Amino acid sequence: MHKLLDIFIKPFQGDNFVWIEIIIITAISATSWLYFYSLPVGVEANHFFWPLLGPLLIALRYGFAKGFICTLSMTAVLVSIMKDGGMLPLFPFSLIIGTFFAVMIAGEFRDHWQRSIDKYGIEHKHMLQQLTSFTKNYHLLKVSHDQLELRNAGQPASLRAEINSLQRIALQYSERRLAHIGEPLLALFAHVGGIHVAGIYKVTNNEVETQPDAVLGDSHTLNINDCMLQDMLASKKLLSPVTFHAQHESCYQLCIPLVDTAGVLQAVVLAESVKFFLLTPANVVLLSLIADNAADLLSDELLTPVLAAHQDELFMRYVQRAHYNSREYALDSSLIIFHDRTGSNQHELQALTNHRRGSDVYWTYQPPNQALCLMVLLPLTTATDSQQYIIRMQQILFNALGEHCNDIDIIGPFSFDDGKHGIDSIIKIWGPNNDRMLVPSCANS
Repeated sequence: MHKLLDIFIKPFQGDNFVWIEIIIITAISATSWLYFYSLPVGVEANHFFWPLLGPLLIALRYGFAKGFICTLSMTAVLVSIMKDGGMLPLFPFSLIIGTFFAVMIAGEFRDHWQRSIDKYGIEHKHMLQQLTSFTKNYHLLKVSHDQLELRNAGQPASLRAEINSLQRIALQYSERRLAHIGEPLLALFAHVGGIHVAGIYKVTNNEVETQPDAVLGDSHTLNINDCMLQDMLASKKLLSPVTFHAQHESCYQLCIPLVDTAGVLQAVVLAESVKFFLLTPANVVLLSLIADNAADLLSDELLTPVLAAHQDELFMRYVQRAHYNSREYALDSSLIIFHDRTGSNQHELQALTNHRRGSDVYWTYQPPNQALCLMVLLPLTTATDSQQYIIRMQQILFNALGEHCNDIDIIGPFSFDDGKHGIDSIIKIWGPNNDRMLVPSCANS
């Protein structure tokens, strides 16, 4: 039934078919008029006016203009035939006028309906275009999100969390730390740099031990005479085929030194197989940064999280490392000073060290002619995260001291992104011994 209605109602698209249809309908309507209305008047009144259907159908299918043309053509054919037959005085004007009115009303209705359909059709196409655009943008956003997750290891917060997890492992063992943090460290290198096959070896007095502490993948071997390995031991810098140029080929694609803050080579990572598309300059920088921080975890001296007053030079080594990270890797760190103005809150100030986070460095000291101070270095921490840390410390001090929490001044945070001289000036002012605070290694960094 629906297909039959479509045949009668849905118009043709081509103009040639339209005009052929109008001619055929006009001929049929004129013929039916002559056939039905050649009867006596009394019989005519009992019949439906069938010639009306033809122009009415054209008006509903094609609108006012073509319906009017069809009616006008039918009228012209009828007038011509009646004139030739001498019956023109009997021409039914009332029926013709009624037909014109019916066709014009139907045609106008069809045109209005078609304009509404066209309007909604345009809006529908626009919505489809918007939906297509939204779908494309959604997939682009999803791809960007996936890529962002892949690069997430390079973000300071994520990197800090990984280093903190390594530090928690290192603090549990006083001996053979490399054997315990070796596997998670290699897994982190694999995630960042796409390393497939590698081994990590302890270095003693610049000599690589032959037995690996951890191995990633299969078929890893140590070639102690490898040219890239020997060059890395001499320069203490990360080397890859891009940065290493020699006459002899190396069996390694990455040689990563683990050099601590004191400049001691603690271990090396030797990788035979690496995904080259992940070996970008940014990822190489991350590998160096991870290696430097992991090296500190292998030193008993540098692993101490809370420093005593006489360990000012060690604290400055950490400051020097933070300067280096800011300058070379564009990774910010922060410095905060807690000063007990009254000198009566020494216990509460030292209790803050119980709330240290991962790789934070706490140094308790007493400046000349001043009360006790606590200097806190927050590596790989932005100014925003430092503010959140200060809010947490303020709440801890308020819970311990109540209204007297204001007796402890919180100075900072000072960002390492603001420049070296600002941090050094603060340390020089608040340091317990101004002559020893700015050690030459730090001043030249």
